[in-house]
Amino acid sequence: MPLSLSRAPRWCLLLALILLDILFLSPEFPWAGFPPMHWIALEALLVVGLMALMPACRLRRWLCGLVALFAVTIALCALGDGLTQSMQGRSLNLYTDIKLIPILIELVVANLGLPLALVGFIALGLVLFLVASLLAALLKGFHAGNVSRRWALLLIILGGAGIARIDAMRQTDASPWVAKLGHPVVNFIDFEWSRVQDTRRAMADFGNQLYHDDHPWAGPGGAPLPGLANVDVILGFIESYGVAAIEREPFADEIRPRLYQVQQQLSSAGLSVVTGRVTAATLGGQSWLNHATFSSGLPVTSQLRFELMINSQHSTLIDDFKATNHVTSAIMPGVVRDWPEGDLYGYDEIHTSDSMGYQGPSMGWASMPDQFTWQRVEDYVLAAHEKSTFTELATLSSHAPWSPVIDMIDDWSTLGDGQVFDRWQGAGDDYASLWHDTQAMRQNYGPAIDYALQAASGFATHYLVEGQSTAGTRDTAPQNHHTLMMILGDHQAAPAVIGDNPGKDVPLHIISDDPALLQGFIDHGFRRGMVPPGPDSAIPMENMRALLHELYGGDAAVDRLGANGERISAGATVPETDSGS
Repeated sequence: MPLSLSRAPRWCLLLALILLDILFLSPEFPWAGFPPMHWIALEALLVVGLMALMPACRLRRWLCGLVALFAVTIALCALGDGLTQSMQGRSLNLYTDIKLIPILIELVVANLGLPLALVGFIALGLVLFLVASLLAALLKGFHAGNVSRRWALLLIILGGAGIARIDAMRQTDASPWVAKLGHPVVNFIDFEWSRVQDTRRAMADFGNQLYHDDHPWAGPGGAPLPGLANVDVILGFIESYGVAAIEREPFADEIRPRLYQVQQQLSSAGLSVVTGRVTAATLGGQSWLNHATFSSGLPVTSQLRFELMINSQHSTLIDDFKATNHVTSAIMPGVVRDWPEGDLYGYDEIHTSDSMGYQGPSMGWASMPDQFTWQRVEDYVLAAHEKSTFTELATLSSHAPWSPVIDMIDDWSTLGDGQVFDRWQGAGDDYASLWHDTQAMRQNYGPAIDYALQAASGFATHYLVEGQSTAGTRDTAPQNHHTLMMILGDHQAAPAVIGDNPGKDVPLHIISDDPALLQGFIDHGFRRGMVPPGPDSAIPMENMRALLHELYGGDAAVDRLGANGERISAGATVPETDSGS
């Protein structure tokens, strides 16, 4: 005779206990792996015992559904925690990360396509629904009328007393069976509640920074940077470019030789470069938070902080450069929808994916290759304005899953509308399948960063050298007009790819045709060349705006650098001390 749940209350109790135990242990999986550190979740004993002590009634049926929903929610949080640790090297923070759900959905759709994403979401929902339904049915299969009261009381005593005393027991009893008992749900809730309290205090501190920032440049309108008055300034973020690419194997074998080669190419072109080490606000993702951190001079470490900052009167570098009489531009090929945040930043010009005129093929996840993005800096900014300019851009070719990796086009003048990239039509179309292939992503990561560095340095050697840019007539004489190009990683890549505990440090390369513009960075721990200094020299990313004002703001900067752009001859170079030999 087939087993009926209604006729086998003890089986229902046992199976409900096992399933509930698995779901309640799930918060341990992200950090302890499988099997988890504990085998028995004491909360499962307590819940099943309480349910066994209740008589069959409508209230109990509702409670069965609520318990099932709670257990599945705990498992879903555990899944989110695992993904967060794998991608960003930190634990899930329910208080702040809940705002990332729409962004996560958009990212999944962008990577998998709408049909496959819908299938995935429906499958996940169906699995959760089936698990919850099964657990609810099992819980309904037993009650006080068909299960021994002694069993119910025993489970309640074991679970309740265990939760209350297990931590103390471990201090006095080293028995293996004691080590297998745990209260993961209590720990999870306690941890998240503590995170909520800590986050609220941190947000209060951030709010105080935001609205009571006593820096002279923090108020509405910012403050000018007269030391950069006759300088085109470029702030370029290279996606997923962290110091791990330079310091960890196997990536360093490819990237360090490229850095030395770039260093020599820049020197041969009459350009100077210094490199520093900056500690980003995030790890493994959320690039826009690091853009905001650099620009605002505040530690914008979460989406909640970002929303507070962007909707406040606190100024940013964009305001500073507008106050210096620069034309401010954003070139953001990764923005594929409306971008109200760009208007709130206050750029004079905004160029996103749809307005950049790219007619070539998409490059896997990226809407366009980096070389084309850098070319648009010349086309839309440097060559388009007589006034000095400030450009912020974020590249895409080194975004996970780092496929495809293409070659540079030697002749920049042929880039046009991007149809020259048609030779790579279809390359990287399978990029969505790489998300679950960590080894393939590790193999692609180094070459992708290598390409991103070639694109950025190629732009510098083509367009920062006097006479190469097609820029129109300037307000100042050509010999007095220079360029400062800051290239930095937006964040380290995901720990799942580059290894555990990579930290948050990223390289910051500063290139110029005027060596005098770079000397101040040397005085603040930067080193000559393309290789960043060690961890002791790292500067928090939120301190970079203050450093720029220290170096280029106020009358002291003008006196130090020379009035009206009369600096060291552009033909001189900062000596390079790290040649890689």
